[in-house]
Amino acid sequence: MDQSFVLNIFNNILKFIQGIYIYRILALFANKRHGIFWDILVYFSCTTCAAMVIFPNDFFNITLDLIWFTIIMLLAFKGSVWQKLAAVCVLYPLTVSQNFLVLDILGVTGYAIGWSVPVDIFCSVLEPVLHLLIWYGIYKMFQKHLSQMKRLFNDKIWMLLDAICMASLVNITTCIYFTPKDTYKMWPAAFACFATNLGCIALAKYFVISIQQNLERKNLILQKSYYEELEQNQTEIRKIRHDMNNHLTVIHSLFYAGSKEEAERYMKDIEAQLTAKSRSFCKNSIVNAVLNSKYNLAKEQSIDCFFHIDLEKLIGIDAISLCCLFSNTLDNAIEASVKIEDPKERHISVKARITENGYFTYEIANAKNNKITKQHGQLVSDKEDTASHGLGLSNVQEMVERYNGALDISYTEDTFTVTVLIQNA
Repeated sequence: MDQSFVLNIFNNILKFIQGIYIYRILALFANKRHGIFWDILVYFSCTTCAAMVIFPNDFFNITLDLIWFTIIMLLAFKGSVWQKLAAVCVLYPLTVSQNFLVLDILGVTGYAIGWSVPVDIFCSVLEPVLHLLIWYGIYKMFQKHLSQMKRLFNDKIWMLLDAICMASLVNITTCIYFTPKDTYKMWPAAFACFATNLGCIALAKYFVISIQQNLERKNLILQKSYYEELEQNQTEIRKIRHDMNNHLTVIHSLFYAGSKEEAERYMKDIEAQLTAKSRSFCKNSIVNAVLNSKYNLAKEQSIDCFFHIDLEKLIGIDAISLCCLFSNTLDNAIEASVKIEDPKERHISVKARITENGYFTYEIANAKNNKITKQHGQLVSDKEDTASHGLGLSNVQEMVERYNGALDISYTEDTFTVTVLIQNA
């Protein structure tokens, strides 16, 4: 069998494997659209990118591949534009810089020691092996944490990555366009570009870990609140059970004395006390604790509440994000309702469910009589210390953006409504 034929087969196999790892790395940045067409298109685009040969002053290849890479990200993947551009700005300079470095270093080395058949075979084998090891190392190094980027990052973080990595992209493309005759002078710039973008991936990993730790802290706080409330309910039930014999004696005496109506009223009072304050609004214990806490707070303020929560199919939104949504909007609704003098006019309605087409919908409406004030397009708190307040809806907005959802705020003279729509990916 011809030697060059065997080398071509070997190289192509390694390039196809490289394409698999680039494909997987892209999937860490954004969700690919469903369908075999998009699978094939993205995979072969990744394979082509892996096999891209970068020569000095190669204006055509580097520009054409950049345009194609950008188009593939914009069309074949879901998410915000900044999220898709981040994949281009991070991965394309990594590809260009390493392809140029490996090819040029092997070429200069081969020329220095003298080209021969063994040297040519060695370089032909080593080039795809190095590329494969680099992509495999990047994927394995960041796979665990970067898989959470799509869920945790908002547009502000994606834009930050875009801005940092755009400098590397412009730098490496400009250097390739105007490569000096002594190509080794370009090596430091290419190495710097590769290290910078690798550092940006490490920075993204750090962001993911920091956000997860912050969410875990909030989770612990909510769990503590839940167990404290549960313990309080259990304590109250134990107290009532302890007095049960006395209650039964009183009821027996009332019936024996012929005071049936008074005995029935007494029994209803006991029944009301035996009913635990903790209600089951949601199967998620942490979210349910938040709902119970806000419900009890609303009842103390004589606010009529209607909760209809159906989240049995919820799989794509974490409990902490839901708690952020429920707690902030309910706090605002309770504060607005308390300002209404007539308790009969105070009411809050909360509805949340997963639709048949896979969307999480949330709507909270409350009565109000306070005036809504806007400043620079943002709602402003009517409290005296505006610097410390008015952050609730900002937190909700940030959470919705992180999931690429939609937030709508509407109000009339006597009602205020917040509606959230998020695809349950």
